[in-house]
Amino acid sequence: MSLQSQLTASISSSSSAFLALSNFNPSRAANVPVPAKRLGISYKTKVSRNANIAKLQAGYLFPEVARRRTAHLAKYPNAKVISLGIGDTTEPIPEAITSAMAQRSYGLLTLEGYSGYDLGIEEDDIFVSDGAKSDISRLQIVFGSDVTMAVQDPSYPAYVDSSVIMGQTGQYKEDNEKYANIEYMNCCHKGATGLTCPVCQGQWFDLNL
Repeated sequence: MSLQSQLTASISSSSSAFLALSNFNPSRAANVPVPAKRLGISYKTKVSRNANIAKLQAGYLFPEVARRRTAHLAKYPNAKVISLGIGDTTEPIPEAITSAMAQRSYGLLTLEGYSGYDLGIEEDDIFVSDGAKSDISRLQIVFGSDVTMAVQDPSYPAYVDSSVIMGQTGQYKEDNEKYANIEYMNCCHKGATGLTCPVCQGQWFDLNL
C-alpha cells in the first residue's frame, strides 16, 4: 500500500490496512496532500452540531460582573465597591463565628447535642445528581422546545443558557441584550415589599447593575 493511500484511508482502530506495516522509505519523504472532511461534521459518526449552540453569547454572568466592576473602578478609582460576587475572604473570620462553629461541633459528641439528622425525609425525596447546572438542563428536556420560558432578570445564567441549547428561544437581540421568546421578569428594589424607594428606578439600576 502506498503512503498516499494509507493517509487517505479511514482512520480506525479496526482498520487493518491503516495499522499494517508499510514499505515507506524515510529517505524518499515528500509532501502528500491529505483530503479534508467538511467542517462541523464528525469524521466517524457524521453527527451534525446543535445549531442552537451558536446562539450562546460569550458574556457569562460572573466574568461580565467582574469586567463591569473593573471598568467602574478604572473610571472611579476612589469608589468603595462592596462585592457580593465570587471571591475569597479578605479578612479573618470573626471570633464570634468560629467559636460558635467550634461549640456546635463539640455538641455533636453528646446524645443531647446530636441533632440535624432523621428529618423525616423519605427515600423517594432524595435525588443524587452531578450538580445544579446539569439538573436545570435535564429539566428543560422534560418541557421540550415548544414552550416559552420565564426567568427573573438578572438570574442564574444556567436557566437562560439551557433554554437556548434546548431550542426554546429565538435569536439574541443586540439592542436589548435579551433572547427572543423568553419572558424576562425584571427584579427591582421595590419587588419584595411593594414600597417605592426615594431614588428613582433608573438611578438605582445604574448604581447597582
